[in-house]
Formats: sequence, structure tokens, C-alpha cells
Amino acid sequence: MTSTTSQQTLGYEQRRVTSNRMLKCVVGLAACLFLALNLLRPTFKSNNNIVPAIQQQQQHVTASPSNRMLAANTKKGKEYKSFKYRAVVVTTTYYPDLSDIRFDMALELCRLAAHHKIHLFIVDGSPDHGTVQYNFQKEGKGYVHAIEQKPEKFSGKGGALRQAIMEATLWIKHNNNANHGGASGQWKDAAIVFTEPEKVDMMNHIHQIVAPLLEGKADVVVPTRQDELFRDTYPIEQYHSESFGNKHFDILSKQFEGFRSDTGEDTALDWLFGPFAFRAEFSRKWMNYGGESWDAQMIPYVRGVRRRNWRIASVVVDFKHQEVMKGQEEGGKAWTEKRLLQLNLLFDLLGKELSP
Repeated sequence: MTSTTSQQTLGYEQRRVTSNRMLKCVVGLAACLFLALNLLRPTFKSNNNIVPAIQQQQQHVTASPSNRMLAANTKKGKEYKSFKYRAVVVTTTYYPDLSDIRFDMALELCRLAAHHKIHLFIVDGSPDHGTVQYNFQKEGKGYVHAIEQKPEKFSGKGGALRQAIMEATLWIKHNNNANHGGASGQWKDAAIVFTEPEKVDMMNHIHQIVAPLLEGKADVVVPTRQDELFRDTYPIEQYHSESFGNKHFDILSKQFEGFRSDTGEDTALDWLFGPFAFRAEFSRKWMNYGGESWDAQMIPYVRGVRRRNWRIASVVVDFKHQEVMKGQEEGGKAWTEKRLLQLNLLFDLLGKELSP
């Protein structure tokens, strides 16, 4: 029994010594790990900040400024990497009847704005603006700003456009000032895009359209429809009337140097498409023009090219019009009359602007 107890005691002492040694090793390893984590913490924090920035840059690669521009801006002491709101979209709506299929298309435009994380400013003049605003902003998930039109100051389609551009410009200035991480005057380099709300697919091409503006290659961009898709997805009467109108305005514009490319060739524009984009610093040129119809979209940039040497560019987009629009309008007398009205109005007002 004594021999057994001695062996047990010896075994106990050996285990105790081994346990103490293991405990000291664990404590030592924990101390080393704690020290290492504290030393490396700034690096981990930095990497956590870098990864989202890289992901965001990859998502918007087509709208990023070129390396040349970044280098030039760095030399001037400006920090453009923090430019968060580089492109916004504006549009106008009016729905006497919310069962109108165009209201459903505008809702889809809001959904796409949220999907692409692009802020959309809608000035609405509908009688039931409260319902329209609620539905637009619900679908927009924080990216849609639905504002009631003020007809006493901004009347008609042109007035709604001016109000939308004003609201977007104020928002751009606020969100790109020094208090929000932007450099002084940086808001001027943002891009504002106009599109009609029923041109839903335009929201899928915004980064392509604004790229020449953000890269410093143009002051205004007029996107051009890919001709086969234009013919296939539009009412046939609209395809022919707008193709004819485009040819007419190209003939008038070619007499001015600003509407020619750097190679001296004529720059064909899709004048009657509707959408256009411009640098935010020029927003006042649209706000100061008093037209109340389609001319309010086009004449400001025609004057900018002719009188202020704005650089105008065109970007071909694979735009697809909604099938329901073609089905509703094709072969309809009311719609062919609308096309004729549009041509007559623009042949007069835009034609005068493109005269010597």
C-alpha cells in the first residue's frame, strides 16, 4: 500500500509540473497574440475600409474618372476619390389617372434607380400627388426624390424640367461640399441626366452615358439609339418621324463647327430621342430657359455649343423601348398627330436656333 501511495504521489507531482508548464505556455501564447493584434490593428482597420471602396469602384468602373484626370486633379491638390454622388437622373411626371400604364413604367424606373443605386429626382404635377409620391419613394428605397410641381413658378413640361434640375443641383451641391467629404467646387464635375419616365431601360445605361462627362471629354452628351433596336421596339410611325427629324436637324447643325467631330466629320445626333446629360456646373443654362415643351430639353445645349463652345458627344446605347408602348401607340391616329405636332414645334423653335 505504501508503494502504491508513493507511486500515486509521484505521478501526481509529475502531472502537476506538466500542467504548470502547459499553463505558462498558454499564457505566453495569449500574451503574444494580444500584442500582435494590437500592433496589427491599424492595418486591419485600413484594409476593412479599403475593400468596400474597391468594390464600389469596380461597380462603377465605367463612370470613374480616367487616370489622366485623377493625376491632373492630384497635382491641383484636389481629392476626387471621395466624390460619392457623381451622377443623378431627373424626370417629370403627370398622371390624371393612376391606371395609366405609364405610371407603372415610372414605378419600374424607380425600382431600377434603387437597383443601380442612382438618385432619381421626379417632379410630379399629378392631381393625386400624395399617392404618386408615396409609391415612387416606396419603390425607390431611398434613391427616389418625388417632389410636387410648383406650377405658379415652374409651369408646363419645361417648367417641371427646370424644377427637377434645380432640385438635383441643390442636392448635388449639398452632398459634395466640404462638410460631406468633397472638395470645394467639386459638385460642378457631377453629371445630371434627363430621361422621360416611360424610357425605363435608360436607367440601365446611365454609367455609359455619363462616362464622357466624368472623364472630362464632353460637356453635354446626347445618347443615340442603336438603329436596329430603335426600329424593332418603337412604333413604326415614330421610328420614321424621328429618323426624318434627326436628319433635318443634322443638316442644319453641320454648318456649325461645334457640331463636328475633331476629325472634321459631321456628328450625327439622335435629336428626337429625348434623354441628354450635362455637367452640373451648366445646370443654370436650363433653369434660365423659359420654354414649356420639348424645346426646354434641347435649346439650352444647342446654345451652349454655338455660343459657349461646349463640347457635345454622342454615345450609342442598346436601348429597348417597352413593348406595351409600341402596342398601344402603333397605328393610332392620336399618336401620329402627336408626332407631327412635335416635328412642327421643333422645326420652328430648334430650327431658329440652328440658323446662321
